[in-house]
Order: sequence, then C-alpha cells, then structure tokens
Amino acid sequence: MKKYCLAAIPLLILLSCSNNNKRADEPAIDSKNKIDSFFPVTSFIRGQILVLDSLPVNPLQLIIGPGKTDSVWITKKELKPLLQPFLTPVITETNLTKYFKEIRFNDQTLNAITFTYDPVRVIPDSIALRHWDIYINPETGFVTKIYLVKQLTENNQTLTQQLTWQTDKQAKISTIVNKPDGNMELVKEVVFIWNFK
Repeated sequence: MKKYCLAAIPLLILLSCSNNNKRADEPAIDSKNKIDSFFPVTSFIRGQILVLDSLPVNPLQLIIGPGKTDSVWITKKELKPLLQPFLTPVITETNLTKYFKEIRFNDQTLNAITFTYDPVRVIPDSIALRHWDIYINPETGFVTKIYLVKQLTENNQTLTQQLTWQTDKQAKISTIVNKPDGNMELVKEVVFIWNFK
C-alpha cells in the first residue's frame, strides 16, 4: 500500500505540470505571487528505504575502485548509515525554493519527464547539495530514477558525491576528488543492489 501511495505523488505532480494549455478566458497567473513547489525527494527516498526494509532480501554491495571490485552482502541495517548523507538537507516541496530553480522537460531520448534543479544564487556552506534530477516515466507517472550531487570538504580535499537511485532496484554512490588544478578523479563507486531482475 505504501508503494502505491508513493507512486501517486509523482503522478499528481506530472499531471499538475502537464496542463499548460490554458483557455483564453482563464485569468493570467501573476508570476510574482507564484509559489514554487518541488518534488519531495527526501520523502521519496525514505519511502524507498521502507519498501526495502519490507523485502526478504539483503542488498549486495559492490565497491568499485581503481583496478579492483569487491562484493559483499550487507544487512539493511548496515545500508541505512551509508545512505544517510543523502537524506540531508531534507528536500521538501518548498524549503529549498529560494536557492534552486526547477526546469521540467520531456527527454525523449531517455523516455522520461525530467525535473532538473540547479542553484539560482550562492548556496550557504551548511547546504552541501549542488544539483539534483528526477526522472519520471511519462506513461506510468512513476519516478524511475533520482540523481543527487553534493559537494563537501574532507581531509582538506573537496569531494563531489553523487547518488543515483534507481527506483525499487539499486543505489550507487560515486565519490570524486576535485583537484586544485581543476581536474576531477573518480575515487570509488559503491553500488547497492536489492533487485536482480
């Protein structure tokens, strides 16, 4: 039941954004009074974690580094702290609208309605989030993938961490070092798989 409730959220958002054909007798919307509303990404991921908790399977963890790949089965309890950094800052419908702008488009190459979020002003240091995308299947209205990018400083190095969440299947965390010369280097990727279909 939870799964269906979570699936209804993107469908409602999709329907609300797809009705751009106004009738001539409808009043124009004053853009100054328009309130932006974003897709509640954090609630969606938390819902996915609840669904994962209910499954009779433990996730497989793949650690992919330079020249080697390791795999190990982990418990769902071990997975939660590894995903925790991507649950903050919390992305709700309105809490980040003053820092980010939403762009919606139908990406026919991916067969997805894509919601892209980029900064519109300087982001405070307390918010490590830099970008996120949401991909929705235009036929079903279900979220198929979420992609988040965070930037943080660790051991005097600037790191970029990317989370790619494939709904009901897997999650991948990529860690990239941003070097002083402007180059970037992939340090490692950690993939968690719980659906092998």
